[in-house]
Amino acid sequence: MRVLNGGILFLVLAGISFSRSEKRETLAGFQIEEGFSLSLVGSEPLFADPVDFEFNEAGEAMVLEMPGYPFEDQQSRIVLLQDTNNDGVYDDSQVFAENLQLATSFLPYKEGALVAAPPYLLYVKDLDKDKKADAIDTLMGGFSTGNLQHNYNGLTYGLDNWIYAVNGGNSGKPFWWGDSSSRMDLRGQDFRFNLKTRVMERIGESSGGFGLGMDEWGRLYETHNLTHISHLVFPDRYLNGARLLQEHTLENISDHEENGLARIYPIGEQESRVNHPEQSGYFSGSCGITYYGGGAFGAEYNNTVWVADVVLNLIHTDKITAKGSSLKASRMMEKREFLASTDRSFRPVNMSVGPEGAMYVVDMHRQVIEHPEWIPDEIEKTLDLNAGKDKGRIYKITKVGEKNPFDVTQLKSIDGMIEGLKHSNQWVRKTAHRLLMDRELTDPQLNKLSELLTSENELARLHALWILQGKNKLTADQLTRALEDPTAGVRENALLIAENTLSSNQDLLKNCIALMTDADARVRMQAALTVSTLDDVMFDQHKAKLLPVYLEAANTKMDDWNIAAITLAAKHAAPEFFNRLVASGNFETNPSLLSSLALASSNSEADMQTIMLTLKDAEVNSEIKSNVIHQLSQGSTSGSGNGLLPQIRALEQTNDRLVISELANFRNRLQLPPSPEYLKYSREALKLAVDDTQADSVRIQQMSLIALLPYNEKSEVLYQSLQNSAPLKIQEEALRQLSKFREPEIGDRVVAIWKELSPQTRRYASDLLLYIESNHDALLTGLEQNTINIGEMNFDLERRRTLLWWTDNADTKRRARALFTDEGVTNRKEAIETMKPALTLAGSSINGEEVFESICSNCHVYGAIGKDVGPVLTEINRKSKESLLHEILDPNSAVDTKYINHRLETKQGDLHMGIVEAETDQYITIKKMGGEKVTINKTDIKTFNSLGTSLMMEGLENSMTPQEMADLLAFLQNLNT
Repeated sequence: MRVLNGGILFLVLAGISFSRSEKRETLAGFQIEEGFSLSLVGSEPLFADPVDFEFNEAGEAMVLEMPGYPFEDQQSRIVLLQDTNNDGVYDDSQVFAENLQLATSFLPYKEGALVAAPPYLLYVKDLDKDKKADAIDTLMGGFSTGNLQHNYNGLTYGLDNWIYAVNGGNSGKPFWWGDSSSRMDLRGQDFRFNLKTRVMERIGESSGGFGLGMDEWGRLYETHNLTHISHLVFPDRYLNGARLLQEHTLENISDHEENGLARIYPIGEQESRVNHPEQSGYFSGSCGITYYGGGAFGAEYNNTVWVADVVLNLIHTDKITAKGSSLKASRMMEKREFLASTDRSFRPVNMSVGPEGAMYVVDMHRQVIEHPEWIPDEIEKTLDLNAGKDKGRIYKITKVGEKNPFDVTQLKSIDGMIEGLKHSNQWVRKTAHRLLMDRELTDPQLNKLSELLTSENELARLHALWILQGKNKLTADQLTRALEDPTAGVRENALLIAENTLSSNQDLLKNCIALMTDADARVRMQAALTVSTLDDVMFDQHKAKLLPVYLEAANTKMDDWNIAAITLAAKHAAPEFFNRLVASGNFETNPSLLSSLALASSNSEADMQTIMLTLKDAEVNSEIKSNVIHQLSQGSTSGSGNGLLPQIRALEQTNDRLVISELANFRNRLQLPPSPEYLKYSREALKLAVDDTQADSVRIQQMSLIALLPYNEKSEVLYQSLQNSAPLKIQEEALRQLSKFREPEIGDRVVAIWKELSPQTRRYASDLLLYIESNHDALLTGLEQNTINIGEMNFDLERRRTLLWWTDNADTKRRARALFTDEGVTNRKEAIETMKPALTLAGSSINGEEVFESICSNCHVYGAIGKDVGPVLTEINRKSKESLLHEILDPNSAVDTKYINHRLETKQGDLHMGIVEAETDQYITIKKMGGEKVTINKTDIKTFNSLGTSLMMEGLENSMTPQEMADLLAFLQNLNT
């Protein structure tokens, strides 16, 4: 037994656990969901620095070590673990393979392992069966070797017999070893490769993170730091250069985001964040994403994805459900996590499902897990980045009373492998699948696989389908039946397989086309994608059958992905489909389909002409027309517009201002002069945009009409549009247009009216000042002269570094360093230093409640105490004591703009001070200290200014002793623990 942080007892002797109740077992320092147990099954010195853990086909546990993180000073190795006395705890280990570069992941493969070892893909194999690799083959080279946590990783064997990997957002140009001409530019995308055919291809936008999850149906899940769960809706190969309304097909599917972050619930006293303190209690180090398909946790945990947060020492679970043709991830536990630890060195980096259906957790166990690149220099000097490099843990999660046994010796025979395809554990099915693909099968064995195609077990049908396809033994009749399968996931996969035979089998093509109107949205999407693989010759042959089905599908409510898929299916006749759709009137169900078809047509002048001719006389409203024109313009290039000029002029004759405005943008992209109509309307718009007697919708339309005017013609209108009495959308549009220019006066003028800007507008204005270098002098002057309070700029790590590091202007760096450091923003160092002894004093939460009620409750709610004016503090225990002390004593070092104090004076002389609780184009609601609210019509406002400071006053330390501060901190941290 050893003592870790804060005296917390943590049991590390292998296999030791205790029972809190008959139903709940766990290790000290951990909190796990009711009905589950956690046991330590392996730890140092058997291995250290684990980053991946897998079971090979013999059921043997293998661990990948990465001792080189983060300094790249040692190579990785794979260690084979053994349980010599069969007590469920690994007690012996031996090195299976070493000198594996800085390997990130591995995949058991043909009595060895494939290893992602940037810049290589390696195959290590044990030829003499002594459980040590005695041969290493280099299969691929050319992968990037950047930040270790973002190198390519997540090797996963797919249903389709390809191997998948995530690329960490890197570039790299991998190639088959010995054939440098086969290089493929990854361009930041994830990829897959086929070792049998030596083919590799990009599959789509990479999340940039560590880990890859794949569900029973082959759907992919990814993660990266703040965005804890994304889904690749469909792969990049369908695009083949085509453009869609979506930038890419990787979608954040979390339904539990708050302002772009997903809240999670760590336990125990939290450490101070080395960067981004505002992310405390939110996902910021998500990794190790794993689909649970073990079948041993009960139906509730079917279709769940598990994600670790390596910074906050926990594991989060999401339930996956359908959302149209994509998916949705919903948190399973409210205000708690499946597994969390008070041990700040618990670093869950990865997970793996075992042969018995248990979930295994890989704990790298480091005191510091952040990469040094993202640790402020001043803080890095105080840290031991090597602490824990001699440690590592593997934990096992099981459900009490639930078992899903499997005898791995079954996988030694072909018949056993085929039987394994029926098993409820995904590990068993996928391992059996992989082994069958490596074996030569006899006719009787192939017949047994064929028999599975009619099994009541839908997953057995699925695996048999792909294995027979991989063996080139799947018949057209078998595939036809699969296309008619009662399970949507089987139909979806059958469509994928059918892509290779569409051109040669008319009946299969007919069945695939019919599935474009399937009852399941995802099947409809895949059917359209499958049909999209037809070449132009085949498409023309079947166009008479295809377009009516497209129209029928278009009359069904579609989501963005169905629209993208049907657009790809129609790519060989997008203008014709556009015309038929307009004529049918079916576009009203899915108006963005017209825009999508226009974008697909934008690389051909003839196609654009066709669509514009249709658009001129179409009974389509102005908004849809302008959206279509906008998408047509996306494919246009400079100097290519003369052929389109007649169609542009015809549309301009409609005198529709919204359409003319969009056509002006089109002309601008084509380097054509503005039309007389646009010039006329834009000059009128300069007056109408600031005429508050006009309806807001009219004024907003006028702003779009002046978008292309030069700065000197419209600048005064833009600055006048920033008045806080103007509609919010107009204020935002004015800032957007100002951001297009680099006139030196812009920054000065925005700073000059800073205090008059509305709270929402000030957020956009801060970006204009920070991210446009020509405005840096004005920004720094505003900060130096206190025109802008430094806390209003939300100077997180990256925003600070914009001025401290990422500019070439030495004077900007010097002035920024005088205001803040890479470590953070501190205005009241002396006050913080004076009160620091409170951090070491034992606090009483009972006494702290009294301090809170007397000093804080007039503006803050904590539990059932206080008034709701400033931020609610009920869950503030997610922050460390140091962070809380800083925020209490230095409230203006970083202020959420929602809580900036404002001064409002009415035309009648009434004065109100407080935060802006709500703002519309018609009124402002001020919430005062004590909770009183007052709502003022904007027409009644004389002056409205930001005071630039938090509603929370500075100097609270003068009303508290260090002991009282210690008590307050104890109260804030302990009420919910």
